[in-house]
Amino acid sequence: MMLYLSRAFVEFGPFAAAELSSFYQRGILKETDYVRAEGSDDWLHVEDWASSLVPVAAPIVKKPVAKKKTKPAAEPVKATKAPAKKSKKAA
Repeated sequence: MMLYLSRAFVEFGPFAAAELSSFYQRGILKETDYVRAEGSDDWLHVEDWASSLVPVAAPIVKKPVAKKKTKPAAEPVKATKAPAKKSKKAA
């Protein structure tokens, strides 16, 4: 179904219903806009038109989960003492 949009007494279109619905969802349509179906003379307020839409859920696409490769645990490193510094004697 093709639709027309009226904004400030100027008619735009035709638009596919999905396209006009996208405009509404993205906030492009204004509170003062009206919509009519192609071949009809009856204008609907944009909010009335939007409330008549059947919400379509986006298909859920499951992404494969990448498995983390685990590294074998490293053996703990033994702490060693640093060699003592030699002190300089006054000559």
